[in-house]
Amino acid sequence: MAPTQLYQALLRDPGRPIWVRLHRVLSAWAQSKGFPPPDAGRPRVDHEHAGSRLVMERRAGCGRYTLEEPVEGGRLRTRAVFLDGEPGWVLVTVEREGDTRPDVRAPGFVPAYLRTARITDGGIHLVDRAELLAEDEVHRFLRVLTEPRRRVPVVVVSPGQGDENTSRADRLAEATAGAGVVVRLADRRTEHLFNRLMGDELAVYGGAIRTYAAPFDPASERSPYRHPPMRPAKLREEGALEKIADGVIGRASAMDLPPEVRQSLPVVLRVLAGRAEVAELDGAMAPRPTPVDPAREELRRKMMALTVRPAPSAAPPVAAEPEPAPKPEPTPDPVAVVAESPGPDLAHRVAEMVVKAMRQDLDTALGLAAGADTGRDVLREVRTLGLHLAGLRELIVPAAPAGSEDDLRVAHELLREEYAEAVTAARVLEERVRWLERTLAESGHPVYGLATPGEPFTPASLAETLVEARSRLTHLVIGPTDAAAVRLDHADPVLSRTWAAKAWDALLALDDFARARSSGEFAGGFYDWCTDGSGSRRVIPTGMLAMRESASVTGNAKFSQPRTFPVPAEVHPHGKIVMEAHVKLRAVGYPAPRMYFHDDSGGDTGKIYVGYLGDHLPNTRTN
Repeated sequence: MAPTQLYQALLRDPGRPIWVRLHRVLSAWAQSKGFPPPDAGRPRVDHEHAGSRLVMERRAGCGRYTLEEPVEGGRLRTRAVFLDGEPGWVLVTVEREGDTRPDVRAPGFVPAYLRTARITDGGIHLVDRAELLAEDEVHRFLRVLTEPRRRVPVVVVSPGQGDENTSRADRLAEATAGAGVVVRLADRRTEHLFNRLMGDELAVYGGAIRTYAAPFDPASERSPYRHPPMRPAKLREEGALEKIADGVIGRASAMDLPPEVRQSLPVVLRVLAGRAEVAELDGAMAPRPTPVDPAREELRRKMMALTVRPAPSAAPPVAAEPEPAPKPEPTPDPVAVVAESPGPDLAHRVAEMVVKAMRQDLDTALGLAAGADTGRDVLREVRTLGLHLAGLRELIVPAAPAGSEDDLRVAHELLREEYAEAVTAARVLEERVRWLERTLAESGHPVYGLATPGEPFTPASLAETLVEARSRLTHLVIGPTDAAAVRLDHADPVLSRTWAAKAWDALLALDDFARARSSGEFAGGFYDWCTDGSGSRRVIPTGMLAMRESASVTGNAKFSQPRTFPVPAEVHPHGKIVMEAHVKLRAVGYPAPRMYFHDDSGGDTGKIYVGYLGDHLPNTRTN
């Protein structure tokens, strides 16, 4: 099984040499775990203690420190790789091997290392503790939030009752050190000024905690859900702070490494392994020209030939006419720009135009969704837009010249994030439709639809979906699938919110069905329930459902065993059962999340058992 990355932080260090300070804090951390004091004069140190292994190696201006520790169900590997430079960098990662999920948090040496110099993420100062923000510092802090080079999330803690939020801020800062920054507003006056500058949709107040992702500009921010708040009532629940810390670390870990770090990291590893000379470190972070792919260059030339505008034919001069009033310029066609405007910044311009055009399409789609008759119409509009986004990207990627893949990937990530925001907004609109239907019903107007009182739940991750389902859905039993769900949350933090929304809709539909089936109101199966979809039923599209697995899967223990999940003895005397029915949260692609369940709503327990929520399980195609 491939290791799962739990934490990643890129620390920019201007001080040289880095190894002196890094060695000191790592040695102290290792000694707290029982290791002897490492000899700083040796280029390589290798110690073992109580099943753990510590390896500290350096050569010239680079080095690597690795600690492997046994944990329940596997091993935990903490690694710090560094390279001196102007500034240099330290890449800290934590990986887990095995199925058990330990606490996701910063390694213990990181706060001490952040105190040794002015360490940054490339844009803002990374501190080792929660910062207290006074009223006269709010404008300065706003410049930190909007710094375009910022990579890590910033957590803002508003004033609460007593010292609760002071303690919460300190715990969050320790857990997310290096991967985030935590700021605590000093008082209500500071909170009022901060919120006035941020605007209502991006405010944080009354003891709430809000995480501001990067990049961020309150003047142009159109997706407030990118910056999730957590209300005081939620903060009092068990595991609330861990959920915030997971989100911060997940966002930071999902960031691509800067190009100079990406190209110099392999050089460092080769030098440490003795497969490259130390001289290769010189200039390892210098920008390198992007090689030209001859096939792509030929494709670009052919496209240009097809779209070149003919030169105007010669004509006799005519008398000058008054210059007409200027007309507004139309939005450029990205494909035409690719064909007619080659240049070094071409890919950046294409990506910028695509994102701008898609934002307008998103506004249009949500406008149509707001006027739709039902919640299903809302989701249909957004799904149609998703297909449009995918189609446009496929059209542009082949036309882009060599060297534009990085910028197009950035544009694609922005589009995916905006699509996730659109799905979230659509679900909110759907809940509002239900609330309006209930209000009309109470006033004597006959309408269909079941309203949901209060604010609609909008899951930020699959893990949060499971927590909410266990506390709210009385006809469902959620099995021990948290580790698999968290792996997906970390694998793709952007898409995980879209999957979480689909999973929550499916869980609501299953709970509604189980309630009706166990009470005798409905006699069919879940597929029949979703096929009809009339009245006040919560349903999901039947295209997301598969009620059976193929015989090649169920008849082979290699594939049926991973689909065997625990159930009570009333359901099966062996205490476990092969679950074939599943919901496809993503039809194709990688990852392709699945949610497996067993329906006993018509049996002795009257419940549905969800055994698994995670990545696609192995089958004949994957093995």
